[in-house]
Amino acid sequence: MRFLLVSVFALMLSACVQTPTQNTQVVDDRPGLAFELSSSLAETYELKVDGVSYGRVGQYLAGENRLRIIDGSHLVELKKDGDVVFTQKVYLGAGSNRILKVGNYE
Repeated sequence: MRFLLVSVFALMLSACVQTPTQNTQVVDDRPGLAFELSSSLAETYELKVDGVSYGRVGQYLAGENRLRIIDGSHLVELKKDGDVVFTQKVYLGAGSNRILKVGNYE
């Protein structure tokens, strides 16, 4: 009987204990760069930011996807067959997004 009473008491004490919980969120506040293209031919242009190639500009269309880069001033270039067809210097602050409008440079 004593064992049963101690067991019930121990069970009641352990039922009152809540395990600690922790919720961690990571916020990505890097600025984003996206493009609005006037023609589908412009999607094949090569995107370079500060001399680093990021592939085809068609990967970063406005409303679909954006290129996340660090905040600060950047030189954005679009190349077709190795020739620069578009260049613009932009400043992006933390948490800001910019959409660049690009024409057809055929």
